[in-house]
Amino acid sequence: FEKLCSISLSHINVYACLVCGKYFQGRGLKSHAYIHSVQLSHHVFLNLHTLKFYCLPDNYEIIDSSLEDITYVLKPTFTAQHIAHLDKQAKLSRAYDGTTYLPGIVGLNNIKANDYANAVLQALSNVPPLRNFFLEEQNYVHIQRPPGDIMFLLVQRFGELMRKLWNPRNFKAHVSEQGLGSALAPAPPCLVPGDGVEFLSWFLNALHAALGGSRRKRKSE
Repeated sequence: FEKLCSISLSHINVYACLVCGKYFQGRGLKSHAYIHSVQLSHHVFLNLHTLKFYCLPDNYEIIDSSLEDITYVLKPTFTAQHIAHLDKQAKLSRAYDGTTYLPGIVGLNNIKANDYANAVLQALSNVPPLRNFFLEEQNYVHIQRPPGDIMFLLVQRFGELMRKLWNPRNFKAHVSEQGLGSALAPAPPCLVPGDGVEFLSWFLNALHAALGGSRRKRKSE
């Protein structure tokens, strides 16, 4: 889900409780995560930015290779070799809840009747040139945008969703696009709710502009 504290609603320095799954800001004395650990005896937290694990309230880092599956689900990574073979294999993956799924063919949670947008996003995730570009974060992570420009957040969130859809080590056979949903806020209110074609046109133009494209006939990667 969107990486913000469940109490302060802040995106800064957010930790996930690995017992109940809720997000809290900070881990210092009197922070929301610290208070949560004391009140409910939930002791293991993951920093959603640094991907480091901590034990609270004792406040020491946990280093354990068995936790790598959790960090991979949070931030899947793909090598160029892996991407090159995506369309050459049809191997089913098994989620931690026992269900099997085919990477790239994964359900999306329906939030606020956005099934029309989900259909568009899933279709785009199976367009190889677009998919391959967004599976490698280094393709766009260093693109410079003007100060205060929030459209690049759309690029980042779409990349995150793309990597989760194609993750062969998902915990469940469906993922949430809530993080991307918050980045869709700049969408003009004139968009007709439920109109997938109109949403597709706006979304592709927004990605094109955020990646350095323009209204002229120019490729944006």
